Amino acid sequence: MSNILTIAGRELKSYLLSPLAWIIIALFAFFTGFISVQIILQTQQADLSPLFQWIAVLALILTPALTMRLFSEEYKLGTIELLLTAPARDWQIVVGKFLAAWIGFIVLLIPTLWQVVILKRYGDPDFGILGASYLGVLFIGAAMVGVGMFASSLSQNQFIAYVVGMIALLFLWVADAPANAMGANSAIAGFFQNLALPHHFDDFFSGVVDSQHLLYFVSIAVLTIVLTTLVVQSRRWR
Repeated sequence: MSNILTIAGRELKSYLLSPLAWIIIALFAFFTGFISVQIILQTQQADLSPLFQWIAVLALILTPALTMRLFSEEYKLGTIELLLTAPARDWQIVVGKFLAAWIGFIVLLIPTLWQVVILKRYGDPDFGILGASYLGVLFIGAAMVGVGMFASSLSQNQFIAYVVGMIALLFLWVADAPANAMGANSAIAGFFQNLALPHHFDDFFSGVVDSQHLLYFVSIAVLTIVLTTLVVQSRRWR
């Protein structure tokens, strides 16, 4: 556990000192703030449910940028060899980097809390729905961070890592498109529908916490951690 925390702390410190990280945080804060103001003005209600739909969209775009350097930069600078000789198992390295990126994702959400404070000051928001929505976003972030990290482990070029991560997330986002063409009664259609990200986060934004949806996001995170570990292990033999 100490190895994981050490690697996570090292990675998180590097992340917070990166200008790119603060650019991502600023963009996220600006767009979520702008969107929340528009929602409140249009609906005249203390309801931020539509905002979380937009947060998911912003996460789709920004998470690959957050994760693209995790392994790509190690490859480019040649520090991956030094990292692999550290007294830590490969899976601990991967989990440490995943944890750091996930915490970085959580940092993105901090500026949105002021909107909750404003709603509480001038309205009567449903904190049950807000809590479920934030929980959903945290698990969405874990899945997206995992996918982005796996993409980063495949290339030493950060731009390529971003593109691969974005394509993979877009695939998961629109995975239910074949289901709409095949019809609801098809077993294959059901598979693609269950594979789609939006199918699993909409309930959270309505205040419903379903263990099936939680398992979906955890499964993606665990699967991508395993795949990334296999990629890292393969580098020992190069």
